[in-house]
Amino acid sequence: MANSEKYKMTISLNILNHLGINLYSNIPAVLSEVVANSWDADAETVEITIDDKNNEITIYDNGEGMNEQDINDKYLTVGYQRRKIKERSYTPKYKRHVMGRKGIGKLALFAIADEIEIHSVKEGEKNAFLMETSEIKKIIESESEANTFNEHTRPYNPKEVDIKNVSITKGTKIFLRKLKKNLKRTPSFLRKRLSRRFSILGEKNNFVVIIDGESVSVKDRDYFKNVEFVWYFGSESLDYAKYCINSKSQEKLDNSYSFEVGKDDGSIEKIGFKVKGWIGTFDEQKQIDTEEENNTIVILSHGKLNHEDLMSEFKEGRIFSKYLIGEIEADFLDDDDLEDIITTNRQSIKENDFRWVKLKEFLEKNLKHIGNRWDTLRGNKSLEKALSNEAINEWYKRLQGDNKKYAEKLFAKIEKLKIHDPATKREIYKSSIMAFEKLALKDNLSLLENIETIDDVETIKRIFTSFDSLEETHYFYITKGRLEVIEKFKDLVNPKTKEKVLQQYIFKHLWLLDPSWERAAYDAHIEVTVNKLFKEIDAGLTEEESLGRLDIKYRTAAGKNIESVI
Repeated sequence: MANSEKYKMTISLNILNHLGINLYSNIPAVLSEVVANSWDADAETVEITIDDKNNEITIYDNGEGMNEQDINDKYLTVGYQRRKIKERSYTPKYKRHVMGRKGIGKLALFAIADEIEIHSVKEGEKNAFLMETSEIKKIIESESEANTFNEHTRPYNPKEVDIKNVSITKGTKIFLRKLKKNLKRTPSFLRKRLSRRFSILGEKNNFVVIIDGESVSVKDRDYFKNVEFVWYFGSESLDYAKYCINSKSQEKLDNSYSFEVGKDDGSIEKIGFKVKGWIGTFDEQKQIDTEEENNTIVILSHGKLNHEDLMSEFKEGRIFSKYLIGEIEADFLDDDDLEDIITTNRQSIKENDFRWVKLKEFLEKNLKHIGNRWDTLRGNKSLEKALSNEAINEWYKRLQGDNKKYAEKLFAKIEKLKIHDPATKREIYKSSIMAFEKLALKDNLSLLENIETIDDVETIKRIFTSFDSLEETHYFYITKGRLEVIEKFKDLVNPKTKEKVLQQYIFKHLWLLDPSWERAAYDAHIEVTVNKLFKEIDAGLTEEESLGRLDIKYRTAAGKNIESVI
């Protein structure tokens, strides 16, 4: 170990006191900052290795690397703002727009690791140093206890590491040890999360990120295959629609938005912006991975995520919002000439910034359109699903006038329910159709009150046509139900079993003895008649027969029993 003061981290205690060491909340967010730094370093490859056995993460990129001056003046200077010099807003080799802005993303590393060791090689010059979270905390705590917090800075000197330990010949390698965050997440999970945080990954942009030997790509955003309907912004975003290989509907939306802004001199300036990206809806809610929170619309700028949940900004209560997912690329949010729109914690956007306000106006307008189109598309799909059932199709064909439209709305509501069991859904359809028929009958009876003259022939025709349809449906279900009961008897073989089952069925379905009895049992006069007939039968029985077992017992709607001995 050589001179321990070769490297110097310039710390604004006021900034660290405000931000704290726990700047980021999860490993994917921290890795995103490292990947962004690699992009800014013109790296072509970033290799991330997860060692859950030793509780370590290693990140290596083959970018331009850092010499001693770069390390001290840029990397270790918290708050170094590269973009203040215009030409530095773009990388020298690939002319990439720089992602870093405030120079505080590096603090993310302290949120997940107690030890951070960095090796870097630039033009043959090797450097290596170790930073420890516990040592930085001591500086903050000592200043706090002494009540000497101010705008001045004081150095923290990372420990120099012997360059013999540096095995790379180019770029930067970071070792994160003594991790404070859970490493139980699989590499596939991290690939998925990183793929959703960047839109610039892949050979197309000469920027490949690899986790445990497997590259991260747009395919890792595995929700594309489950998107049913997709809306994309402008022709530039058509590729996103192509990723949705199972989508049933695709629509291009206008990707530009203009508005007027008042200037300091009182004049009005018309300005605008363009976006890229897409918004889609899932086929079913069960396809939404709630653990990974992919039922949301994210906002990216210059290829990097800067807002994780657009829908949290809107009070959208319609059902379609529960099926949404999407990615909006809005580079204008990260304009070099304007104030940084990202909040200090680097994970959300300043709410009152006019760019954000106008973007939300634009997206809210499009979401209303998407919601209306979704209702129509899902309604058509619900009708198609419902009518694939022969019985429902026959019932639907018999409906008249507006009742068909109401039935279509009913189908749509049933299909939106979180019910995956076909038998349960069939029962809901059956019950809903019967309720629908009762309501339809009630509405038709109310029409009678509007008939005042003999000329109201059309109204009368509508009423009786509906009555015919309702009666047909009613008796269809009665007949269907009775046939199902009779079919059950075919499976009975054992005579003893057959007798017992007959007793149960006759008790529940008196119409097996006489088709008219079921309806007659609800009539008080018929109940008296039936009881009278039973008494006449009892009168002809011997004493032994009268003491025989009870074979049939029928309970009336009034709770009264009609009994018979056979």
